[in-house]
Amino acid sequence: MRVRHEKMAQTRAANTMRKARLIRQMVDEHYEPGRQDRNRKWVYRNIVVKIYPMSLTTFWRYMRLTRNEADLTDKANNAGQLRLF
Repeated sequence: MRVRHEKMAQTRAANTMRKARLIRQMVDEHYEPGRQDRNRKWVYRNIVVKIYPMSLTTFWRYMRLTRNEADLTDKANNAGQLRLF
């Protein structure tokens, strides 16, 4: 019984990360850094919520999850890079 619950937890975590990546992709497509009227909150309200209903807190949590994932891949890509300081 315990193995079944652990598998379900792993699947749930994988599905959450997949959804977070999809949301990050939508934000990257529609967010415009220089424009005040196309900020991430606008993307959340007008694009993301219509496809994936969620609270603003959940949206920011997903953004944080994918940001941490991007940082890890950047560190892995620069593993052989020498540092100046």
